[in-house]
Amino acid sequence: MSAPIPMPRAAGAASEHLTDVTLDDVLASLEKSKTDCFTTYDECASLAALAAELRDGLHALGTELEQRHNVIGRMTGAAMHRLGESMDLLVRKAEEMRTESLHAAEAIELAHDDMHDAYRPVQQATADAGLVMPSARIHNED
Repeated sequence: MSAPIPMPRAAGAASEHLTDVTLDDVLASLEKSKTDCFTTYDECASLAALAAELRDGLHALGTELEQRHNVIGRMTGAAMHRLGESMDLLVRKAEEMRTESLHAAEAIELAHDDMHDAYRPVQQATADAGLVMPSARIHNED
C-alpha cells in the first residue's frame, strides 16, 4: 500500500464537495473485507470437512448399531438417515459458501484495484499542483 498523500482541507468549498471519507480509508476497508472473505473461505473448508467427517461417523455408527448391537428399529434407522442427510446438506452449503466467499474476495480485489487506479493519480496530481481539491469532472468536459 502506498503512503497516504496529504491533502489540504478545502475552505469555502460547497458542502456537496466535502467528505470525511478518504481514498486511503476506502482502500483499507476493501483490504480488510478481502481478508475477511479469505478467512471465511478457510472456515467454510474446515466446516465442510468436519461435517463430512461427522456424516461418515454417523453412517458407521448406524451400521455398527445394526450389525453389532442389533439396533435395527425403523425409527432409529430413519433418524440416522435424516442426520446423515443433514450433514450432506451442511457439506454442500459450506462448499457453496466457500466458493461464494472466494468470488467475493476476487470482486473486492478488483474494486480495490480499480478505485486505486482511478483515484490515486487524481489525488497525486491534485497534491502536486498544490490544489485543495480537484475540480469536478463536469468542469473539465468539452
